[in-house]
Amino acid sequence: MEKLKKILIMVLLLMLPYHHQIIYILMSDFEVVRFWKEFVIIVLVFITFLQIITGKKKVTISLFEILLLAFMAVVFVYVCAADSKYQALYISRTYFIPMFLVPVIKYTDITKNELKKALYIVMANTIVICIWGIVQAQFLGDEFLVNLGYGTQRVRHMIKLKNEFYILGGGFMQRVASTFAAPNTCGMYLAIVIVIIVFMYKDMNINKVYVYITLFISAVTLVLTFSRTSWIACFAALMVHFNMFVKWDKKTWKKVILCTVSAGVLIIIADIFIIRSGIIMAGCKLITNTVTGQDSSLIGHFNSWCESVIRIFRHPLGLGLGNNGPRAMRFLKKPNLTESSYFLMAYEVGIPGAAIYFSSYIIATLDNIRLYKNTGNKKVLAILSVLIIMYLGYLSLPFIQDFELLVLMYIIVALQYNRLSADNPAGERIVV
Repeated sequence: MEKLKKILIMVLLLMLPYHHQIIYILMSDFEVVRFWKEFVIIVLVFITFLQIITGKKKVTISLFEILLLAFMAVVFVYVCAADSKYQALYISRTYFIPMFLVPVIKYTDITKNELKKALYIVMANTIVICIWGIVQAQFLGDEFLVNLGYGTQRVRHMIKLKNEFYILGGGFMQRVASTFAAPNTCGMYLAIVIVIIVFMYKDMNINKVYVYITLFISAVTLVLTFSRTSWIACFAALMVHFNMFVKWDKKTWKKVILCTVSAGVLIIIADIFIIRSGIIMAGCKLITNTVTGQDSSLIGHFNSWCESVIRIFRHPLGLGLGNNGPRAMRFLKKPNLTESSYFLMAYEVGIPGAAIYFSSYIIATLDNIRLYKNTGNKKVLAILSVLIIMYLGYLSLPFIQDFELLVLMYIIVALQYNRLSADNPAGERIVV
């Protein structure tokens, strides 16, 4: 049973990044296959339940889990009140199904060696995702995704990908989306993987060459997603690491300057001799427009926030579960859209429901800080770094509906509640 759980968890981690391109796009005629991930999670929950009722696992409950249960109860009420029960349930599953992974991870005997192997495999998988993303965007071009069946628009009698796939819109330069539904999702996924590697590789004793290769390829791909939200979130999360782990002396500053210069030279070489697609010019233009406030995307974020605030206070109990966000476009031509995950959740389950949901994040954060203070072990802050990424990402984009990101986040956050490791018979958490 325990071995099967671990295999299924790894299957989930490795296959989720490919879900949109392989399952949703290439196998679109077989709609039932889209629910493979939910099926895997339900099987994991069933196995965990059997272990609990047979006495193999001792049950404890945290405030974090109580809040998740409270949110599920709110969702149940809103589904029952929805005009379209199926539509509400279809959308809401994205919110609550990943939550089931918390008890699954909490009640799994994870050894340090197993965690190390899992990180090795995830790193290898990330390299594949990154290389494919760069090859697709820089060499195969946008026609490849158009032919696959990604979202398109008509521009001057030409069929192009939606604007979100191009930097500054209008087809200026294709952003790397890899196997994900959008470049921003790809960027956030890479941001999470990068900070986890940076925080954990020393304690896991992972080969430094392998780490540097993975980080370099991931960082390059993250840049090529041109997701400013992901850039900022990743930078903010890494600052936790630098402030806690790094001693800022002359030697450190020399390394930082050397790495920065080397990265700049490599980007210039790639831009001129390999990719030849104007990466530097595109990046400079994006940053300039952002700073000067001329970027239409930035203006769109601001306008969306203003409109969302007004709408939320007019409808404090929400706009009807299942009628909001990009996922609702499956059912509605004009769903209620907003640029922020915080506002989107308020649209779905009202201000009280959103407060319950995001309170769980706050409690998980406080638990992590308390864990660090009690143990003095800095590597537990890897979980805090992931939460920081989600906090910032939620500000400007509806990531709350991205199943891949939520699964990854809940798996990582649940590690701090794991007290059942075979390496820790005294009941210590696996991450300590």
